Parts: sequence; structure tokens; C-alpha cells
Amino acid sequence: MRITTNIFMALLLATSVTTVCAATPAEQYEKFCTICHLPGSHGAPKVGNHDAWTQRLRSGLNSIYRNAIEGIPNTTMLAKGGQAGLPDSEFRAIVDFMIAATALPPSVISDARRYDRLGLTDRDFIRRDVSRDGYLSRQEVGTDPVLLKGFSRFDINRDGRLSETEYRNAETALERERIAVNADDASLNTAVGKALAAIKGLKTEDVKIEISAGALVLSGVVAHPGLAIEAHDAVKRVAGLKSIQNRLITGDQMGWD
Repeated sequence: MRITTNIFMALLLATSVTTVCAATPAEQYEKFCTICHLPGSHGAPKVGNHDAWTQRLRSGLNSIYRNAIEGIPNTTMLAKGGQAGLPDSEFRAIVDFMIAATALPPSVISDARRYDRLGLTDRDFIRRDVSRDGYLSRQEVGTDPVLLKGFSRFDINRDGRLSETEYRNAETALERERIAVNADDASLNTAVGKALAAIKGLKTEDVKIEISAGALVLSGVVAHPGLAIEAHDAVKRVAGLKSIQNRLITGDQMGWD
């Protein structure tokens, strides 16, 4: 009887695992993703919204897969939507289902695949690459005066543009130079406040600045994730900061929590 019972339990477990794994991408989307992607809430692209998905696909399919699997900082998009147990392949299939259900023109998908072939991985570089040619022009880094000033220094091959490698080297060098500067916390607090005040749409009264021994922590609420990115872009050039933690969240994240 014990052997029979063990075999029965093993078969029951196997059946349960098979049932879970056999869920289709559509079923998994309905179970895990509709809370945000069906109504298009919390900044999530609504399934069927051509403009929202077209804009995201400009950065390639790989970027969308990565955002879905790893999550997006300062947003409600958790890694795998909070379903850590799902294999990466299954989560990519869910993304594929949402894109297919949106019924985008074939040209949008082909352009996304073309951009993927460039093999880019740096999120900030991809975000800045407005022309989608795999390089950064002076115009594309124009909102970063410090990087723009050092453009020629970092353009190692003198082709008038920055490759992803050159951009990464520039960021590493500029961070090292920022850290090397000595400044007291009071001065840094003033400089950070000034940098944040220059960001259009950012309510500085909703942002808390904490600095201890040069280590900055930003916290508070912003209107949308883009402002959290702009805030980090602004403060990362403040000379004397030793480290930066960006804990800014959006108002909808508070509702989510």
C-alpha cells in the first residue's frame, strides 16, 4: 500500500507540474500581466496601443525582453512582473504574445530586429540613441553639458560620434573624476538641489536629499519615471559625490504598494 500511495503521489505531482508548465502565453498574460497591461495603468503599455508599443520597440525586442525579465528601476515593472519562478523563455513568450496581440505593422518588428543586430546592451546608451544608428552624436548628448564638453576627449577614433564602448569609457572616467573631488556635504546639498531645480516638471518639494560623507540618497515622489531618470542624469555630474542611490518613485507606485 505504501508503494502504491507513493506512486500515486508522484503521478499527481507530475501532473500538477505539467499543468503549470503547459499554460499558454495567453493564459500567463491573463494571470500575471493584465492588472497593468490590460487597462494600461501604472505607465504600462496597453495591449493594442500601437503608439505605446511602437515607441518601446524602437529600442529593439531585446530591450523589451530585458525590461520584462529584469524589471525597470523606479517603476512598478518588477522583475518578471513579480513571478520570479517563471523561466526567462516563458516570460519572453508572454511579451511576444502581447506584441502579437497589438497587431503592429511588420515594419515596426523588422526595425526592432535590425536594432537588436547592433548588439547594444547599455540602457543609458540605448535611451540616448535617438537616431537608432548605434552611435551617439554631439546632439544626442546635448542635454549633458559635462559629457558634451569632453566629447572630443572620449571620441577615441575621431569619427565625430561615440560608440557604446566609448560612451561607457566616458561614463567611467567622468564618475571617477566626480568622486575624486573633495566637497563638504552642505555644499553638495546645495549643488544637488540646484541641479534638481533645473529639471522641468520636477517638484523639488517632493524630493528628499540626504547626503552623508558624500553619499547621496534621493527619495520621494515624481510624476513619471522619466523624471526619475532625469534626476539621476542631473546629479551624477555633481562634483564631489562619492555614490548615488536613486530611490525616487512615481505616484502610481504608491497606489500599487
